[in-house]
Amino acid sequence: MTLLRAVLLAGFALFGVLVTSAADAERFSFVALGDTAYNPPADYPIYEALIDKINTVHPAFSIHVGDTWGLMDCREPQQRKVLEFFQRYNHPLIYTPGDNEWVDCVDPEVARVYLDAKGNTGAILRARPDLAEFYSFGANYDRKFSDDAQARLEDIRRVFFAKPMSLGQKPIPLTRQADVSEYHQFVENVRWERSGVLFATINVPGSGNNFTINNEARAREALVRNRANIDWIRALFAEAKSRNSKAVVIAMQASLFRAGRGDDFTGTEVRGGSEGPYYWIVWAIRDLAAAYGKPVLVINGDYHDFLVDRPFRVSKGEQKAPLYGNITRLQVYGAPDLRAVRVDVDTNTPWVFSFSPLY
Repeated sequence: MTLLRAVLLAGFALFGVLVTSAADAERFSFVALGDTAYNPPADYPIYEALIDKINTVHPAFSIHVGDTWGLMDCREPQQRKVLEFFQRYNHPLIYTPGDNEWVDCVDPEVARVYLDAKGNTGAILRARPDLAEFYSFGANYDRKFSDDAQARLEDIRRVFFAKPMSLGQKPIPLTRQADVSEYHQFVENVRWERSGVLFATINVPGSGNNFTINNEARAREALVRNRANIDWIRALFAEAKSRNSKAVVIAMQASLFRAGRGDDFTGTEVRGGSEGPYYWIVWAIRDLAAAYGKPVLVINGDYHDFLVDRPFRVSKGEQKAPLYGNITRLQVYGAPDLRAVRVDVDTNTPWVFSFSPLY
């Protein structure tokens, strides 16, 4: 073989490797899940089996969209227990908090008594009449049995977000909002990139996004966090534009929509209505995604029912393309269906994302 022929063959071989690698880089999968292990310790073996199953498919990473338990004592020892589960993932695990971990936390003693009474609400009240007050207007309005939500959120930040890294056995670096913006406490809002797709989490929990008019401290917290979340969404799409990203993924805990027909704002009814606790998040995603123009995937949990739809989409008639049709929503399973969703990503396709139940 002549030297020239050897060089040409080597060049063609190298070119083939580069083309193959570039093509392979366009395709990957990740796993999304949430609302897990609501009834510990009975749910722990089921959750462990689900993690083992997820590990067998070798995703690039998993995203847990919060609600790591049901009604529980939310203090740090329980958070550490959840961290142990997260470290069972043999790949990067990215977590965004749910309402059950901080917004809905109750006094530890109340949680212990409540959990001692088994069965549905009626059975609980028959077994423990003293718990009737737990469901009363006065106790709930005065938040008599509530734990300190802000303190529990600080626990979460300390336990899960002390470093700009994912969780799991093979952590990856993450860009935290706290490190690149004026919102220095928001270590839980993160961003990362994979094969031209830009991912982000925002701390938007269920239970009204912690916004309430019967507690000034909670209302102030929700106000500041909403501003931080809007800022992070803006930064995400600005970054996607500067990188010429092929798609964007936004993960949060809360469902932004409820069953019901929407209007010319969104095709599905916004949860809480106009200017409700999720309204500005919906508006920000809607308009910035429309300006971006490429596929956008919004992932949420909260409602415990697997669903893939386009709730932002507004029909403009048969002769015109629908508005906001580039935004797809994935709602993951939740207890008692401890299952996950595998998301395959192929940026060589116009739709980019496809979905498969995993259990």
